[in-house]
Amino acid sequence: MKIKNINIYSFVKFLLLTGVLILFLGAFFKIYISVPNNLSLKIVFIILYFWFTLGINVNFIMPLIGMIDKEINQRKR
Repeated sequence: MKIKNINIYSFVKFLLLTGVLILFLGAFFKIYISVPNNLSLKIVFIILYFWFTLGINVNFIMPLIGMIDKEINQRKR
């Protein structure tokens, strides 16, 4: 992507994608450290965290990014 082609919607999309990645990974490690040292609890935490994370991303974040992509494509024409 050339610098000339970057508009406000592309910038918002980039910030949203990096923000989601940083927030979910950072929150995972912060909570994971606080889980007691019981293997079964850590496994349950990992499964539940990724289940809810994927649910939020698929149902909320990805449609939002799709709407931003549509706006970017409309502005390029």
